[in-house]
Amino acid sequence: MSTQAGTPATEIEARVRAIVGEVLWVSADEIDASAQLIDYGLDSPTAIELTIQLEQAFGVVIPEDAAAQLNTVGEIVRYVRGEQQ
Repeated sequence: MSTQAGTPATEIEARVRAIVGEVLWVSADEIDASAQLIDYGLDSPTAIELTIQLEQAFGVVIPEDAAAQLNTVGEIVRYVRGEQQ
């Protein structure tokens, strides 16, 4: 699995917010890193789309069981940086 361990968390978070915002039709500025993505409208179909977009953007593979545990922007950032497996 490729990680973005050397990339600053703030840069990754900005990219994750942008992707989440695009998939969920929410302004990236409105997304709280600790808020549950379900509160922004995440459902099964959008979770699949979000996972695909994140995998493409960061060059990582997010297995289904791991994706199910990524409920906030902060958790996604930690996963992408390789801090959470």
